[in-house]
Amino acid sequence: MKTLIVIREKDYGWMSSFFPGVHPLVVPICNKPFIEFLLDFAILAGSTAVRIVSDGSLNSVEAYCETGDRWGIELGYGSIRQNDSDETVMEKNRLFCSEDRVLVINGFIFIRYADKAGLKSFFAETSSGSLSRCSSGSIELTGIPEDVSAAPGTLPFSLTDLHSIDSYYRLNAEILTDYPSPYVLPGYSNEPDCHMGRNVVISKGAEVIKPVVIGNNVQIMKGAIVGPSAVIGSNVIVDRESTVSRSIVLDNTYIGEQLDIVGRIASGNTLVDPETAFLVSMEDPHLLAGMNKAARRQGLVLIRYLAHAAIALLLILLLILPYLFFRILLSVTAKWQTRAVTFYGANEGKSFTSALPSISCGGTTCSLFTRLSLDRFPMFFHVLAGKIGVIGSFPLEVKESGHGETEIFSGYRPAVFSYAEAEDWPADAGESAIVERYYAVHGTPAQDIVLTVKAFLNRMHPGEQE
Repeated sequence: MKTLIVIREKDYGWMSSFFPGVHPLVVPICNKPFIEFLLDFAILAGSTAVRIVSDGSLNSVEAYCETGDRWGIELGYGSIRQNDSDETVMEKNRLFCSEDRVLVINGFIFIRYADKAGLKSFFAETSSGSLSRCSSGSIELTGIPEDVSAAPGTLPFSLTDLHSIDSYYRLNAEILTDYPSPYVLPGYSNEPDCHMGRNVVISKGAEVIKPVVIGNNVQIMKGAIVGPSAVIGSNVIVDRESTVSRSIVLDNTYIGEQLDIVGRIASGNTLVDPETAFLVSMEDPHLLAGMNKAARRQGLVLIRYLAHAAIALLLILLLILPYLFFRILLSVTAKWQTRAVTFYGANEGKSFTSALPSISCGGTTCSLFTRLSLDRFPMFFHVLAGKIGVIGSFPLEVKESGHGETEIFSGYRPAVFSYAEAEDWPADAGESAIVERYYAVHGTPAQDIVLTVKAFLNRMHPGEQE
């Protein structure tokens, strides 16, 4: 058997306001991309090949799913026109549909089922035709059943409309509380109603109340409460004395101190009330307030500058001879070049330019140059000038950044090394921003000294990082 998944932009257009730039088929449901639920159902129904067709782009879906090897199926993609009828869609895919029975999943729907074992036999024995329909889509079956004499069985699945942010929110909650779950959810489940990913740190004094699903690289700080009915994505920090209950926190989100997120969807700097579909975008006011408050209370601005300048001066004295040696060596061989790079500064509307080495060679020499952080040597002088820190957020190039300025200046503190490098955090810019925001609030000058050493040593031994 095969499965044809048909999805049209008109069915999922409402999602663009809440998940900008994310294709609906890869939007997470309980931390699992929606497309995986559809593929699981197709495989349980007996399909060995699946084809996804849409009148919109499927590039991000194809980048995620690829050829379907990880599921042991053959996965393909196709395009249709916006005004194509269902009959036209079937005609365009007649080669795919001609040799086998075909399960047609049409629309933006979630398929609920309880008995996984009975799905394959049901579809093998059921006559062709429309099996189930709702306002958002339908499921049909084509071809001749294996056993034409078999009596029609009870429908082992039902359809759930996905037509609003509220329906999305409620679906997550229902799956989370459905135990034992017929669905394969990501993470380890050593106890009922609790799924946890890799590198989850639950600090002493924090509390996790089931049911919960928690992704990878998550920190739950002292006094924080997560659950019940909480979905926490990957690369998330729930800061001290905050509560996340009956809520969904999507990937790459920082929940600041003493916040109550109850019955909401949090994504980046956006908070959504699913019942009213009211959406609020914030420039992380809790984060900025915390930074300013801490600076006023402890006088950290001057102290931090003096600490960072002292570290930078020490590293300049330590590295200047190796830097000059490599510069002379590579200049002789015509491999030494520099390029002027303009970065966003710490203050909105400000920028700075640094002439950084651009080495056109490979091998041990260039590897050692980078491992000693000599490629960043000129930036230490910007630390002395007070333009950047020695550790913070790695500077974003003005010409390369795809972020809006609001996103850049929310907790952004450019520096020679990043906190993410010190903590071996994932290198992706969005993921790194989470740990950088955390230290922007809680970092102290003494801690910065320790983390600078860690970042410097991590660059010297990149093979030992995870």
